[in-house]
Amino acid sequence: MKKYKPHIYLFVTIILWGSSFPIISYLLEIFSSEGLVLSRFIIPAMLAISYVVLLKKNVNKTDVPKLFITGFFGVFGFSYFVNLGLEKMSVAAGSFIVNCNPLITTLIGVIFLKEKVKTHFWIGICVCTFGIFIISFENTERYDFNFGTIYLLFAAIFISIYFHLVKPLVVKYGTLTTFCYTIIFGTLPMLFWLNETFYMFLDQSLDIKLSLLWLTLLSTLIPYYTWTCAISHFGANKASFFLFLIPVIAIIIDFILYRNYPNFLTICAGLIILGTILRIMFLNYKDK
Repeated sequence: MKKYKPHIYLFVTIILWGSSFPIISYLLEIFSSEGLVLSRFIIPAMLAISYVVLLKKNVNKTDVPKLFITGFFGVFGFSYFVNLGLEKMSVAAGSFIVNCNPLITTLIGVIFLKEKVKTHFWIGICVCTFGIFIISFENTERYDFNFGTIYLLFAAIFISIYFHLVKPLVVKYGTLTTFCYTIIFGTLPMLFWLNETFYMFLDQSLDIKLSLLWLTLLSTLIPYYTWTCAISHFGANKASFFLFLIPVIAIIIDFILYRNYPNFLTICAGLIILGTILRIMFLNYKDK
């Protein structure tokens, strides 16, 4: 059973992160981007503080800036730009763009970590860029895709940087301690919106509060932990390729819960992106 745990972690991450996109889109009709990003992480941050204080999980002072930067990119930056993007884009389009991050993760490894990749990867970059370009032209009465595309590309870049930053910290401090500190430091920049968010939350119906509770605990707290576990086992590049399944889950859940149908143009462009990532993943495993 132990050897299957990393794969179970990946499966849980994909399902729960996939559910976050339709719920975020729904809650953004009520909350601001700033208010929702804080509402999503305030409870996980409080639980993380309790863990590190009660169990005295201290870290070296020299690693505090690294943990802060990791939390800033992977928690604050990623979630904030996802919110901004989903204010203007559909769940289907948004999830496709954000989850092209496997290619961005590998690209970061090539540029900064001097990792070597084959020609098919560069072809994949070009094809996926074309797919994103197509999605950016999708337009309905509800969505304006111009700035939404840019915001979600920033989210994809931020989470890809996080993937590379978090693994050496996990090796040094363990999965749970690293997870707690990144959640804590990533939540700190959000505290500027605490007062506004608190009163906004109090005025909401039970349905909204339950949706927010799902987003906070099941779509945030658990998958951030399981993903950290998966990265510690597979590494950032290999693990990130499994995220191509998230748009599929997001579209299915969005249809089941909110009866939203994805735009035909988005589906076509999304299939181009997913097909490219699948092909690269297959070639990478074949080479190994």
